[in-house]
Order: sequence, then structure tokens, then C-alpha cells
Amino acid sequence: MTASFNNYNIRLSVCICTRNRPEDLLKALLSINESHIPIHETIVSDDSTDNRTEKLVKEHFPNVLYLAGPRKGLSANRNNAIRAATGTHLMFIDDDVVLAADFLEKICQSLLENEPLYGRKLIITGLENKRGDIIYPHDQTFLGFQKRRYEGGDAIKTVVINSTVFPMSLFEEILFDEQLIYGYEEVDFATRAVGRGYTIVLTEEAVNFHYPSEVNRDFYRPHIVTSRLYVTFKKYMYTEKKAAKAVSFLLVAFTHAMLHGIKAEGAAGLSKSLGAIASSIRYIRVHTKQASKIRKTSNEVLQG
Repeated sequence: MTASFNNYNIRLSVCICTRNRPEDLLKALLSINESHIPIHETIVSDDSTDNRTEKLVKEHFPNVLYLAGPRKGLSANRNNAIRAATGTHLMFIDDDVVLAADFLEKICQSLLENEPLYGRKLIITGLENKRGDIIYPHDQTFLGFQKRRYEGGDAIKTVVINSTVFPMSLFEEILFDEQLIYGYEEVDFATRAVGRGYTIVLTEEAVNFHYPSEVNRDFYRPHIVTSRLYVTFKKYMYTEKKAAKAVSFLLVAFTHAMLHGIKAEGAAGLSKSLGAIASSIRYIRVHTKQASKIRKTSNEVLQG
């Protein structure tokens, strides 16, 4: 269905990547039905280890497209949903998020106001109400932590993923990095989008609600440090093209990770940190090989 708002036509695909959270997913799906502007399609990509989610969707939400997930992590699951989407725009919400009824209205209004300024390569990010705390996008520090608030006039390079609408054309250029099992995948994606000329505009009136579930946290938590190290290195080396900064980051970040691990958990913490460092190095090596192969192919094409 094409929804019109002030002469703006948008077909929004809402993608929900889920894993073993049918109770939370139910609330998310019900909230989508309450949108003031009808959603074009809802896609659930399911990495669950049982069939409860599949049963919920197929029995109670026949208009929702259910996909079995690849079970390779959140990035691969996001890409699985992207490949099935047919809208003009796409957004992700976590399975423990509630879509605000007026969210799409606010997004359409922002697109109307900002496309004359920035063109179609436009990403709109809203805010997230996380159990009463309002979450804004934050820039990364040198070590990669998302702790730096944007000041007025700063170019926004990151998003609040549960309240962000992307043009579908972006996914013809880039997808999520499937080495990232969990954590910082949206930072990596947004950084690469900006590097390709897309503009991120903050729309504070567009706010969705997040009720973080504890289910899966033990599964996801071990990957966060690895993801931060890898994503931040990629940003410095390949997006900013600053090799010295990338190498300096690794030296400082690896030391920081080890010292933090020792301070937090002693020998056990050091072991975890060394494991995360080893994993990030493995990710970097794989990406370096891929980037080298792409450059070689591009050069061969240019040379005829």
C-alpha cells in the first residue's frame, strides 16, 4: 500500500530481526498495526532456536512476511530481511521496540522538509524513549565508544537504529557487515553511508519506545568489544583513509581493553579481552583481503 502525507508518497518496509523473544515481538507487531499511516509491509527475520516465533507470526499475523533467519548474527539477519523488502524506504526495529503511532507522520514531514536541501540520499534518524530515558545519536570517541554528543552544526554520522528510516536505494550500494554478530553494526553501516554521500538528519519529534529484554543478552554480550575494535579500525582505515590513525588506534585500544579487563575481572577479564582482540584481528584480516580483492577487480575493469 502507498501512503500519502502532504503529497509525499512512501512505502515503508519495517524489518524486525528477532531471536527467542515471541512475547516481546507480539507487542512490536501490534504497535505496527496502530500506525496512523499504514505500513507498506512488515518483515520478521527469525534467528530463534525454537518454533515459537514462527508459530506466532504465521497463526496471528498472516500479513507479515516471515523469514527463517541465517543464524549467523544480527548483521546477517538484517541483510536477510533487506533482500526481501519491496518498499521505497526501510527501517529496523528491535523485537522489544514499540512503534509510535505518529512515527511515520513525523518521518514524512521531515523528508518533505529536507529532500529539497539534501536530495534523495537522505537518512532520517529520530530518537528512542528507553524506559523514560531519551536516547540521541552520539558520535564515537577515538576509542570507538558512542559517548560524544553532537553540537549544533555538527555533521551527524551515526543513528538511533530503532528510529531511523533509510532510502531503499542505499541497500543497493551497501549492506551490513556480516562479520559483526552483534554490536556497532549500525555504527559501521551509518559511517559507510555517510562516506558514500548520504546525509543523516535528526528529527527529534520522531520517537519510538524501547523496552530492552534480557533474553539473549548473554549470547550477544561477548561480541561487543570485538565489534567496537573492528568497526572503529575500519572507519579510520577505509572510510577516513587514515592509516596512521588506524594503527595508533589499535595500539591504544588493545592496551585499553586488556587493562580494563584486568581491572574488571582480573585474570578472567584479561583472558576475555585477549579473546576479543584476537577475534577483531581475525575480522580485520578477512576485511583486508576482501578490500584488496575488490580493488584488484576494479583496477582490472578500469584497465579494460
